[in-house]
Amino acid sequence: MAYTQDPQQQIGDAIQYGVVATVDHANATCTVTLGDLDTGELPWVAQRAGGMRCWSPPTVGEQCVVLAPEGDLANGLVILGLYSDANPPPSNSADVVQIDMPDGATIAYDHAAHALSVTLPAGGTATIDAPGGATINGPVTINGLLTVNDDVSVTGTATASEDVIGAGKSLKGHRHGNVQAGTAQTGAPV
Repeated sequence: MAYTQDPQQQIGDAIQYGVVATVDHANATCTVTLGDLDTGELPWVAQRAGGMRCWSPPTVGEQCVVLAPEGDLANGLVILGLYSDANPPPSNSADVVQIDMPDGATIAYDHAAHALSVTLPAGGTATIDAPGGATINGPVTINGLLTVNDDVSVTGTATASEDVIGAGKSLKGHRHGNVQAGTAQTGAPV
C-alpha cells in the first residue's frame, strides 16, 4: 500500500459508493465501478459465514459500498444492500419482511397479520425433504391435484369435493360385486 501525506484523501477513499460490475460466484468476489474506476476482485460481506452460512450473491448493477482500509482498494470489501431507482425495495410496509427473486418468486411474512406467503412463478416447484416426517397443525386446503407417494395419516376428517381414488378405485363411483339382499355383506369394490 502506498502511504499518502494527505489524511483527508485517505479518509475519503476509505468508504465509497459504487455499483457491482461483475460477479465471480465460484470465488465469492465481485468488481465494483466507483465513478471512472473499476476495482479488482473484492469479497462481499455475507449475512453469515460460520457454522451457519447464507448464500445471496450480488447482482450486476446492484448499488453497494466499498470499504477500503486506509484507502487501499486492494484490501477492500463490498457491503451490499443499498436500494436504488433501478432496484427499489420490494415492500414499503413496516409489518412485512419480504424477499423477491429475479424470476418473480416471493417469500413474504406479515407479522401484523401473522401471515406467511410464498409465491412461485408459473412452472415453479417446491420440495421439502424431511426424513423424520413433517407435521402440519391446523386446517389444510389443497387447490389442485394431490399426489401421495408415501403414507399419509389424517387425524380428523379428510374431505374431497370431487372424488378420492385409492389403488385405482374411485370412492365415489366404484361398484361392489356379490351383492345380495338382506344383511349379507357385499364383495370388495371392483
